[in-house]
Amino acid sequence: MPTYSNPGVYVSESPLLSNVSRANNSQAVAAFVGTADRGPLTPTLINSWSSFRSTFGDISIDHELGYSVYHYFANGGRDAYILRVLRTAGDGVLAAKSFGTVPYFPNGTGAASAGLLNVTAASEGAWGNGITVTAVAGAVSPTASVVPTFSLVVKLDNVEVERWNEVSTDPANNRYVTTVVNTYSKYVTVTVASGVVANSAWAFETDPSTLEEGRDGDPVESSHYVSALASFDPIEGVLLFNAPGQTSSTVVNALLAKAEARGNSFVIIDPTTSTDVTTIGAGTVGGYTSSSYGAIYYPMLKMVDPTKSGPGAIRNTYPGGAVAGVYVRTDFTRSVAKSPAGYSAEVRNALGLTANFTSAESATLYDGYGINLFKAVPGAGIVVNGARTLDKVTPGKYITIRRSLNYLKQSLKDATSFAIFEPNDDRLWTRLNMTASAVLSEFWRSGGLKGANASEAFYVICDETNNTPTTVNNGEVRMEVGVALQYPAEFIVINISQWTGGSNTASTL
Repeated sequence: MPTYSNPGVYVSESPLLSNVSRANNSQAVAAFVGTADRGPLTPTLINSWSSFRSTFGDISIDHELGYSVYHYFANGGRDAYILRVLRTAGDGVLAAKSFGTVPYFPNGTGAASAGLLNVTAASEGAWGNGITVTAVAGAVSPTASVVPTFSLVVKLDNVEVERWNEVSTDPANNRYVTTVVNTYSKYVTVTVASGVVANSAWAFETDPSTLEEGRDGDPVESSHYVSALASFDPIEGVLLFNAPGQTSSTVVNALLAKAEARGNSFVIIDPTTSTDVTTIGAGTVGGYTSSSYGAIYYPMLKMVDPTKSGPGAIRNTYPGGAVAGVYVRTDFTRSVAKSPAGYSAEVRNALGLTANFTSAESATLYDGYGINLFKAVPGAGIVVNGARTLDKVTPGKYITIRRSLNYLKQSLKDATSFAIFEPNDDRLWTRLNMTASAVLSEFWRSGGLKGANASEAFYVICDETNNTPTTVNNGEVRMEVGVALQYPAEFIVINISQWTGGSNTASTL
């Protein structure tokens, strides 16, 4: 930084700084909702398959969630929120956390043991019954006035997963056991048992303490999925919802309603049977909602099974996780204006289809019900071959239209947030015009909007015409934005003619 000592005016040149200081939330993030062996019951952000495994456990044949997340990352997915669903309220047998006590010997190994730590599994489920915890003497020995340190060893199914070294039961110690473990452990939480005292004869039980009485509870029902969705409300940004294998009208409608209420999110639906497909696709039949905020992909795919090896490592898998990965991959390589479909939208790890359709059947499913199918293309593999929402009316029936609007709504929200509590006058309106125009210009230049120039692609109005004295007195700033969104090219029609000596014969492909 230069120093100034002589009074005067100093002018320098620097790059233009953005008005936005907050993170951009306009890029889509997957949001998976399902069951898992373990893990928190609130939306948890992960950024890799290994992150999922360490938090929610490995793939299990009892839970479709793990397979969907695995194929999401394999297909180009980046970040994802995971919401584990369990029966923790209502009727039936409820899920519960495992718990136990780590003992110590206040007066030496020959005395009766007392409780040192109360330990509870980090989340509900029978998985916690496989946890053992052992306290091992540390570097600081106990005296009449000094509380000793010790190491806490956590094992899951006899495999050490965590070791917390040189922790203490003394709250004044900077490695107070409850602070360290409860802040960082993915497996347990602890509290210091009442009556723990410093003593020169401290000793620890050498045998590990096993946690007990954890249970998964009865199977979850549709109502548990619905109630769990409320936990996404504090999370901002564009979400791609997927509940692997859930096709009930209760769950599907709740997901669509959540996406619509957020105004910027989208739902990828996994139907199981042809009946599911036509019922959900019909919209009003069977209690399902016809919405531009969701899309169906069918059929299930024969995909790589990461739990096996060799020629038999194949399983029929719900496609939603892989499709969400294709969405994110397409967004980053192109933009939301490019349909996540076509030869560039190959599904990685897909080895085949669980059902095949004639051209006439495909036409009925796609144009009649808005079902996005998969297609086996020589040289390209299994590709996504559809770009329709559950809506049946143009322009809402196109995924790119809905997702482009979602993207722009979030982008404009992020870009204009600086204006909150600014003086509400024409200077602010001018800044808002410029900021919104910059966002829209960038989207147009990337191919997201039609038009030979910016004026044909969009318009922004934020001036005295829509900001009246009344709206200003109410603390409101009004902005009107119009955009010319891109429509996908679904049908390529080629007219070809045979030209011979001045005459031609025409035909249509």
